[in-house]
Amino acid sequence: MNFTVSRNELYKALQKIINVIPSKSTIEILYNVLLIAEESKLKIIATDLEITQIAWCKCKINETGSVALPGKLLSDILREMTDTDLDFSVNSNLKIDIKSNFGEYKLSGQNKNDFPNIPVIEQEQNISIKNKSFKRMIEKTLFACSTDNLRPALTGVFCQIFNDQIRMVSTDGHRLVKVINTEFKSPDFQRDVIIPTRALNFVARNLEESGEQKITLGQNHVLFTFENTMIYSRIIGEPYPDYDRVIPVDNSKELLIDRDVLMSSIKRVSLFSNPLSSQIKINISENKLNIYAQDVDFGGEAQETVDCQYSSPEIELAYNAHYLLDIMRHVDTEKVKILIENPDGAGLIYPSDQIKNEELLMLIMPVRLSG
Repeated sequence: MNFTVSRNELYKALQKIINVIPSKSTIEILYNVLLIAEESKLKIIATDLEITQIAWCKCKINETGSVALPGKLLSDILREMTDTDLDFSVNSNLKIDIKSNFGEYKLSGQNKNDFPNIPVIEQEQNISIKNKSFKRMIEKTLFACSTDNLRPALTGVFCQIFNDQIRMVSTDGHRLVKVINTEFKSPDFQRDVIIPTRALNFVARNLEESGEQKITLGQNHVLFTFENTMIYSRIIGEPYPDYDRVIPVDNSKELLIDRDVLMSSIKRVSLFSNPLSSQIKINISENKLNIYAQDVDFGGEAQETVDCQYSSPEIELAYNAHYLLDIMRHVDTEKVKILIENPDGAGLIYPSDQIKNEELLMLIMPVRLSG
């Protein structure tokens, strides 16, 4: 195997996939990237067995072949170089010789056959969605996913493909986000899939502002195809809970409030909450919202009152401040609309104005009032 490649081209392609390499693994080969020189292109592959990403760059191939080599080490070497042509040679013993204008570097490689295979997409189904819409849906849902591996379904985003819309839902049991894009069309099939959050993070990084994203769905994997890279992800096979059951339909008390004012007040008052529960109490009366927090162990307490639009009966609630702030950060209108019914029921949070072809709903569960 022998090829010549620009340092900048190789480094740019390598950076697309380098974060797929696991930080800790019992399988040593996963710390490697696989280089395949063929058809005037260098193909670079990284995997953690859940996600596989492939990137390409142009190169001059003198002899085709393949080799696996330590990915982080290769990245570190390239990062310390300025742009120059690099000549890679691999002998029959998989010894790698890299020559540049600066000097010569020798590495030991591993056989391609030791590297995991690229996933095979069987019974494929294809959809397309506008990049801008898809990126927005990912950004709105990722934060509410669970990190509890004992509930694997909740560690991904639930995607529901309908003929005339696509929905993405995420929840960790304390909060829930549902975003619907009604511009999307899938006349050929309907399907539900759960995509891991880590994969969607990689997808979001590669999405351009314009254009459309092609998504290929297989039985066990989903493939995202970009101009110079491809991302394969395992589909989470667990059943997703019936999220519609926890979304109340009869919340009649409506509150309209300035988003930034509410967030600033929560940030200040929550500094005085119990560090374990982060509980804040919210008392809502006519056009007034009072936020209160107390840490009994250290004797600190704080309260603030902010203006709002509210005309229903007075009500007192309690929420985890961090969860509430997370939701507020993902509402991008000047004002937020909150629908509540009683202290024990879920609160529904909406942007004051929905954008065209989108329906965004966020839900937060209350905490038990104490003290």
